[in-house]
Amino acid sequence: MNTFARTAAAIAVATLLAACGGPSEAELLASAQDSLARQDTKTATISLKSALQKNPELAEARLLLGTTLLASGDAAGASVELRKASQLKLPEARVLPPLARALLASGEDRRIVQTWAATRLDTPEADADLSTTLAQAYLRLDQPTQAREAVDAALRALPAYAPAKLLKARLLAADQDVDGAIVLVDEMTAADTRQADAWLLKGQLEQYGRRDAQAAIAAYRRAVEADPRRMAAHQALVGLLVAGGDIAAAEAHVQQLVKTQPDIAGTQLLQAQIAYLRADYEGVRRLVQPLVQATPNNPVVLQLAGAAEFQLRALPQAETLLAKAVQLQPGMPLATGLLVQLYLRTGQADKALALLQPELDGGKPRAETLLLAGQAHLQNGEARQAEAAFAQAARLAPQDPRARTALALGKIGRGEAAAGLGELESLAASDAGIGADMALIASQLRRGERAKALKAIDALDAKRPQDPTPQLMRGRVLLASGERAAARSAFENALARDAAYFPAVAGLAAIDLAEGNTAAARQRFDAALARDPKNWRAMLALAEWLERTGAGADAVSAQYAAAVKAAPGEVLPRLRLIDERLARRDTSGALAAAREAAAALPSNRELLGALGRAELANRDYQQALTRFQKLSQLQPRSPAGLLGQSDAYIGLKDMAAAERALKSALELVPRLLPAQQALVALYTGEGRYAEAVGLAREIQKQRPAEAAGYFAEAAVEQARRKPEAALAIYRTAQQKAPGAETAIRLHAALHAAGQAEEAGRLAAGWQKQHPQDLAFRFHLGDLALTRQDWAGAEARYREVLARQPDNPLALNNVAWLMLRQGKPGALALAEKANTAAPGQPALRDTLALAAAAEGQLPRALALQKDTVQRAPEAPALRLTLAKLLLQSGDKAAARVELDKLNKLGSGFDGQAEVAELLKKAS
Repeated sequence: MNTFARTAAAIAVATLLAACGGPSEAELLASAQDSLARQDTKTATISLKSALQKNPELAEARLLLGTTLLASGDAAGASVELRKASQLKLPEARVLPPLARALLASGEDRRIVQTWAATRLDTPEADADLSTTLAQAYLRLDQPTQAREAVDAALRALPAYAPAKLLKARLLAADQDVDGAIVLVDEMTAADTRQADAWLLKGQLEQYGRRDAQAAIAAYRRAVEADPRRMAAHQALVGLLVAGGDIAAAEAHVQQLVKTQPDIAGTQLLQAQIAYLRADYEGVRRLVQPLVQATPNNPVVLQLAGAAEFQLRALPQAETLLAKAVQLQPGMPLATGLLVQLYLRTGQADKALALLQPELDGGKPRAETLLLAGQAHLQNGEARQAEAAFAQAARLAPQDPRARTALALGKIGRGEAAAGLGELESLAASDAGIGADMALIASQLRRGERAKALKAIDALDAKRPQDPTPQLMRGRVLLASGERAAARSAFENALARDAAYFPAVAGLAAIDLAEGNTAAARQRFDAALARDPKNWRAMLALAEWLERTGAGADAVSAQYAAAVKAAPGEVLPRLRLIDERLARRDTSGALAAAREAAAALPSNRELLGALGRAELANRDYQQALTRFQKLSQLQPRSPAGLLGQSDAYIGLKDMAAAERALKSALELVPRLLPAQQALVALYTGEGRYAEAVGLAREIQKQRPAEAAGYFAEAAVEQARRKPEAALAIYRTAQQKAPGAETAIRLHAALHAAGQAEEAGRLAAGWQKQHPQDLAFRFHLGDLALTRQDWAGAEARYREVLARQPDNPLALNNVAWLMLRQGKPGALALAEKANTAAPGQPALRDTLALAAAAEGQLPRALALQKDTVQRAPEAPALRLTLAKLLLQSGDKAAARVELDKLNKLGSGFDGQAEVAELLKKAS
């Protein structure tokens, strides 16, 4: 056919189409109904949309499109179409039930209840449908009584309505009436053997209620016979066969499914699960890759894909997939366990513990979870917490070899050290696993037996010659013993096994910093970032390095922000950025960072708590209260949210609500000391002294060997101006719970009461009996400082430095006292103090004064301006800045700072000095 002929034919076809206008509305509607009868929802949807293009007011097409979209899983699209159908004046009995179901699928439970709780429709079918949806909404809103009433209403309207009967059975099972639920389901299947949902529920009731695996398998088989496309039944059947060890039967069922329904995603997922059980990890990867692309937010698919990558040692890919799975569905056992193992393997023990914490807080952790938690604590050097986790695991699974390890730890805890350590050594030698090795190391470190711990680490190293973790542990033990050279060698060995193992890099950098070689530490972090520009752990370490070396607040904050940008899905960089801004009192910046973090990771509880803290700092108490209430909902067994609520209520001046929150926290954890102390303070602040004293004495009974209860009672007596009574309580505390803090408080109370002679005897006796107690010596220095005994205070702080040369507070105080006395050499001590504890405003203040005294005025000004920026609400720091500006001759700038201080009025007790300086600045 030539070009002219082809063109003519095309024009003719177009003319014919234009003449007939294509299928009519009625034909398109009939075509859609025919497609739905064949379960071809895709073709039906196309036909219905075509009909509505021709006539948007076609109510039947609009209703049918809405119900079709709902059946296809598009609840949002269904809601739109069904609302439009309602506006076209269709009877409510036809439109409202599917519209309510669409809203239920969209999570609008409260709206359903508020809109239709009292609605009654014209037909029994519609009433039963709507009432069943209402019951489901009530259940989601945790209103079981209303849910039961709604189900009963549905069954009164239509006694045989299957969805209501199924929901009734589920409610019976929830009330522990499993037999009653099964009777109801059996009635349904007897009336109609094709009810796949009823068979599926019967299988679940047999499996989880009666623990009858064979009866459950039989029910699941009837479910797939009734509806071969009911994938939930296939998955339940295969899962139960696998759990019973009948892998062959599970595989046979999946192979049959592949023949009959090869293109369904659920079939491919089951294939992949069988491949995983057969250790065909390459096969799993091949099968799940298309599923990940098609359903990137399906946690089950992501878990399986991540597990395969983990087994194939593709750890970065595994971490990405598993982390997303856990984020979408927290608590998935396989994903959580593998991700924790991955974190432990890569030295991220803090992340491992954060992942395990919800289950640990839930009150019923599994033995496996406790064992992993113990390993994480051990990797962090927290031997006491590691032992506790291992011992709890033993109580849950006494036959598990790992639990036998924990039982040995229990013996050690009861004082049977020789027997317990002997069992651990035997287990470590005979077991190919590492649980006993880790427990043995933890126990020996707790006992201070570092040589034996190093020997146990050597045995672990022999089991895991390619693993950098044993060498990391060796390095940390040696570093704690002061053996820097040997520790350096161990960290280098760890890096030889894994050049990207950042904990070892951090260990080497710590040695560099301890030796004063800050440049070498910086080079290590830079090298780590050169290997991996998005290494957020290196970025955090670099931020700490910047702070330690005196970089400005903006530079430090920018580095934390860079870590967040490099790893937006990580929690720790965001927490560090928020905390850094809170520490320098940049409350608005902290709030912005916290809001961004919560938006990026909305399910993370730590970030929710950080947002609440930031809102408290900004005095937005109502918002903070909302955050902590949500935290309590997410962590119902943790008191953290309730403690935050009490702080918010106090900010709102609602002391009654604060009291209720604290008492609720104590119901969760009856001896929670922070809650008790806060409640004592609340009672005291309201003048309810008898209640405060009563609670303080209750603490004393609960903790007879601790001083906390006595301190609380003494604080009450001091608040009601009864110093003699407070002194008597401190004396009792010193008898029943002697310790450095008790001695310090008793000594201070004696001085305050004018009993200097007794205070002197106490000080002399305590120092003689406890020559290594530096806290008491520091206290004596503080007392001398308040008396303006500069030389005496310096002598006391130098006694501290003789035993702790790097104590930052002692270094700072000696530097300040030397400046006060006009002695040279203060700058070196102030610099050392800031290196030991970087970023502390009070220490930076002394450093600025010392730099000015040494003639380094520009440096002093730059340092103090940055310090004031970090802590803008600290008037003493601003006063120092004003003095330095006057010293530099910049009276105008000094006057700006002094005017700010002058406006504080009685809020700053240095107004007399401010007035004198304003005269000089004029």
